[in-house]
Amino acid sequence: MAAGAEIELKFLFAERDSTKIKTLISAASSAKQQAQQRLHAIYFDTPNCELWMHGFILRVRANGKSHIQTVKQMMPSSIHPGEWEAETGTLVPNLELIKGTPLSHLAAKPSIRGALRTAFEVNVERTSYLIETGGGVIEASLDKGAIEANGEKLGVRELELELKSGNRRALYNLARAFISQAPLHPSLISKAERGHLLAKGTWGRAAKGSKPRLRKDMTCGQAFQEIGRTCLHDFHLNLLGVEKLDNEEAVHQARVALRRLRASLALFKPMVFDITYRKILSELKWLAGLLGAARDLDVLQANLPRLAAWSTADTRARELASHCEAERLRARQCAVESLNSERGRILLLDLAVWLEDGQWLRQASSVAGEPLQGFVNRRLKKRLKKFIRAGAGLAHLAPGPRHKVRIEAKELRYMAELFVDVPAVAKDRKRLNKLIDCCEKLQGALGLIRDQEAVAQFMESEDWGSVEAAGGDPNPAISATSEPPQAAGGTEKQLKKAVRAFLQVAANDAF
Repeated sequence: MAAGAEIELKFLFAERDSTKIKTLISAASSAKQQAQQRLHAIYFDTPNCELWMHGFILRVRANGKSHIQTVKQMMPSSIHPGEWEAETGTLVPNLELIKGTPLSHLAAKPSIRGALRTAFEVNVERTSYLIETGGGVIEASLDKGAIEANGEKLGVRELELELKSGNRRALYNLARAFISQAPLHPSLISKAERGHLLAKGTWGRAAKGSKPRLRKDMTCGQAFQEIGRTCLHDFHLNLLGVEKLDNEEAVHQARVALRRLRASLALFKPMVFDITYRKILSELKWLAGLLGAARDLDVLQANLPRLAAWSTADTRARELASHCEAERLRARQCAVESLNSERGRILLLDLAVWLEDGQWLRQASSVAGEPLQGFVNRRLKKRLKKFIRAGAGLAHLAPGPRHKVRIEAKELRYMAELFVDVPAVAKDRKRLNKLIDCCEKLQGALGLIRDQEAVAQFMESEDWGSVEAAGGDPNPAISATSEPPQAAGGTEKQLKKAVRAFLQVAANDAF
């Protein structure tokens, strides 16, 4: 079976933009239409998706009378995954042909061999072009069709750019040129993953963060790439849900993915700081700010119905809730438009390329090739000291500095969680888990206080106390400066909980 490492980029586009994108590719300098094909692919797995869970894809694709069996290994990189192909005579997989591939060991198990069945099917019309640039030859393939699983269909409109020869920079430059001229959206979610999610009935739902596959023998560079890919993949997986106004959880999980990514950038800064680092960090901060505004209003809107319960006859409560909903929808729309903008699309492309092929990998002073454990231990120890300094006198801090302590706790937790299964990063796993648990408790307690403060600020900005102006009866118990009933006594309780958690973290000599 032939083996190869593809270097490819995938983009999604809307049906309404199909003609524009096809015209763009056709008009590309030296573009030559190569072929038009109807492709029917069947993907195989066990009922428990054991191949997929181990990072493998087994597919047989029919193109006319030709049948190609493909094994793909999805790790370590989405830009250049491992791929092995062989000719086969039917649409049924031939397991003898996978010998010599990384899948052979797994497929040799009788429980796997006997349980393989069709997981889903993909039918597309593919139009391919060869584009010759100054630095290489690139195949551009336009796919239009559908994925089918369990009676459900999911439309496919995808552009794949694959480097056939030459310098990979030619591929990246062409991709940026195309994005600047057409609404192409970089995607790390393959047809295979979409098919598996469709088969499970979870496509388009919010997805919680996944765990990077870190090994104790990894170098610093390998670990950072794996973490970055995982965070970026999780972010892409939640993008569809972000566009659905009733899917608040997708906004939350997309934001968490960005926070985890930014935390890893901070942790590995001495290694990855290069000419692109500041720009990437700045753009991620811009995007995180937009999602943060949307998330804050989701939380505020969820808390406002409790306010209405204070005075059910007060129409002002309903007015406030209505205004908050309008602001929430406006913030969500702003985030969606930014993600769909050229700036947002270029950011996602540049980030994926930088993770795989950034200048940081080639810097003479880089520690990318050094063992992982010692570097991470030193960095986490430094972050812990920073957190302890920020939290000194927590019980008496003003809201601003207190919120910074919460952010420090969150970042320390995200950083530490990545390495729970990596030996020698911490003194022992029990201490590390305790540190993570305490950071989470502190983060949660201070988060509740911040949510209460946000409600009070919103009430004050909307002049909650002016019920007479709204035609209601004056109610001195409800004013712009009073806390909601659920907050009465709650702030002090949550602050005490946060202080206890902080003291436990400060006393935890985890590193």
